[in-house]
Amino acid sequence: MTIGVKASTCSDKRVLELSSLANNVNVSYQQYDKVVDEYDSEIFVDEDDTSVKSTFPAYYLTIYNLPKDLNVSVIRNDTKKNVVVYDDNKEEDGVIYIDTGYAAKVKLFTIKVRSNDSNCKNEILKTMAVTTPMYNKFSQYNSCQENPDFKLCQQFTTTDYSDVTNSQFIEKLNEYKVQKEEEEKRKNSLFYNIGKFISKYRWYIIIPIVIIGVALIVIYIIRRKKSRLVWWRIDWLIA
Repeated sequence: MTIGVKASTCSDKRVLELSSLANNVNVSYQQYDKVVDEYDSEIFVDEDDTSVKSTFPAYYLTIYNLPKDLNVSVIRNDTKKNVVVYDDNKEEDGVIYIDTGYAAKVKLFTIKVRSNDSNCKNEILKTMAVTTPMYNKFSQYNSCQENPDFKLCQQFTTTDYSDVTNSQFIEKLNEYKVQKEEEEKRKNSLFYNIGKFISKYRWYIIIPIVIIGVALIVIYIIRRKKSRLVWWRIDWLIA
């Protein structure tokens, strides 16, 4: 969504120029493996493994096509933490990378592209929203390898499962297994397969039935007319 704002000291022409530049600014995210910090509150680290460097999925927000005339404000919605970046924050590839931290939960960011012109400083020209998925720790469980279609087994998801406990996971997995077993029984039943066959080949069944039905009606009508004609002839002869 783009929001154009005209500052009182900014000319219409300048606002149009800045808005055109803002429309070219794009934001995405890029996954990378980040070394786990044993003190990070979002990541659970086993005390026995703190001496071993391990990694956990994380994301960079990537900002493209930011010119000198603009700046970008990035706000993480749950913490309200705000980071402002400028053209001189670009890396050698021309992209600005903002480390959003570990993918331990779903995070929503509001990105505001703003004017850098001194006459209309920080006026909002474009607003975007970016959601970074969370890495689902349950996806590494053996039970998830056996049940990859279970919703709590997705490796990356925009549904936040960070507060789901192991006991809750097991409970929901057992419910899923029961439902899956019942569904498989239903699919293997005779009535289900007959219904599936009819559904798949219904036109091959319906069309011949309609043709036969029409043919029988036509035959019936013809025979009835012939029968009436015979009786009319008999009545005429008698008369």
